[in-house]
Amino acid sequence: MPTENERKYVLDDAAAVLALWPRADWSDIRQGYLPGDARIRRQTRGEHRIDSFTYKITAAGRLVEIETALEARDFDDLWPRTTRRVHKLRHTVTDPHGLRWDIDLLLDNDGAFYWAMAECEMPEAMDAPPDILAALRPHVVYAVPHERQAEFSNVRLSDPAHAAALIY
Repeated sequence: MPTENERKYVLDDAAAVLALWPRADWSDIRQGYLPGDARIRRQTRGEHRIDSFTYKITAAGRLVEIETALEARDFDDLWPRTTRRVHKLRHTVTDPHGLRWDIDLLLDNDGAFYWAMAECEMPEAMDAPPDILAALRPHVVYAVPHERQAEFSNVRLSDPAHAAALIY
């Protein structure tokens, strides 16, 4: 099972970040949290759609992430059971070091951006990426320390009021 090890970066201007890549390169994501610690996600880009189920748990000092594909019917049946939901646009980039960056722009119920963040997925032993993704450097306003990761999790950021109250 893979250990999740990521570093989060708060970005400044969601519209400016969106303009860094062609709109067709961004996925639309609907993510909902089920009772307990599981989530479901529907990621759509053009005509392509991927539904998934994810469970994360801390075990033996590491965060274990278990993810599996879902049938569309299962996603549709589970969606009404979700309690917290996130709607976001995502662009994924692999940097020159082979690290994956997910750039997320969160949308409120009216479709307006209220948060922008990048996450760099790293090997288990790595503390931080060697470099910030070049296109994002001018937009990074805060590198989230490991001890504050929970405050900046998507489940917490699903509440725009929580996002607005964060101090960094």
